[in-house]
Amino acid sequence: MATVPNAADNPPALFGESQPIVISNRQRDLLDAAAAIEMEDAREVGAVGYAARLWAQLSLPYKDPGDTSLWIRRNGSLTLRVNPGMTGPKGAEKSGYPYGVLPRYILTWMSTEAVRTQSPVLQLGSNLSDFMDRLGLSPTGGKNGTITRLNDQMRRLLTSSMYVEDNRDGESKWGIAGAHFSVATTYKLWYGNDDRGGKNPLWGSTITLAPAFYESIVSAPVPVDTRALGALSGSPLKLDLLVWLSHRLGYVRRTQLVPWAAMSEQFGSDYARLRDFKAVILKQLRDVLAVYPGANVTVAANGLLLAPSRTAIPRSGKSRGTDTATLE
Repeated sequence: MATVPNAADNPPALFGESQPIVISNRQRDLLDAAAAIEMEDAREVGAVGYAARLWAQLSLPYKDPGDTSLWIRRNGSLTLRVNPGMTGPKGAEKSGYPYGVLPRYILTWMSTEAVRTQSPVLQLGSNLSDFMDRLGLSPTGGKNGTITRLNDQMRRLLTSSMYVEDNRDGESKWGIAGAHFSVATTYKLWYGNDDRGGKNPLWGSTITLAPAFYESIVSAPVPVDTRALGALSGSPLKLDLLVWLSHRLGYVRRTQLVPWAAMSEQFGSDYARLRDFKAVILKQLRDVLAVYPGANVTVAANGLLLAPSRTAIPRSGKSRGTDTATLE
């Protein structure tokens, strides 16, 4: 049961016929996905994907940070520092950060493949293109086509370096723990000579996940519905909210309040005013909850109330109506 206030209501006309409501293709796709998710089990239709738990706690940039040497995101005791990777053609390379929707899709594919194969060595071939098809990402060429942007964001992601630090205070002591990591240790991407756009990676193209990143995935993956991911395309914030709720609602046993200030630190540190961030979250959250119908989320004046909910992906052997999240 999700409760989000409507931004506006459309009362019926007092005289004459009311005007038909026109919805966009994206809105129609969202409604279709919401209906399918409610009616069809994700496991039965092959719509189960996985995200690394790290990305349920921290996030990559939503837009290009530009020419800066370091990008930082915080969430409570956690801090993520990202050093840029590489972008640009051969001979004209420059630094560039992974940002937006596509790195999130790529990371989800990596996590899904790692869980499926139980191996850090990911074979691209048709696996990546098939996964993108499941998300509704049609391959298009050209300078601004999805193929060009996907390859660019993958390169930025594979060549960037990251550092996560956990700084905690206790009653009698405090401590700092941290780790440097990258997504992959090696990558080999091969294409045919007639495929200059990089549409179809050849067999033998591989990405080897870094040991620490691989272990973080397979030790505690976050199940997500790929139909929901596809329906939320176009908004990296919506994707982050979906992964966050899929993770948090997986262990909520009693109602918890997540203050707006805490959410702003994790999802919206770019907003100068908290009320501006809240307005954006409410707008984005409505679509997220449409494709996570089991989420028990209520909007309160001082934050979001998370209550025991159905997990985003029903656990094996559980019915959709009884799979309420518990601590295990």
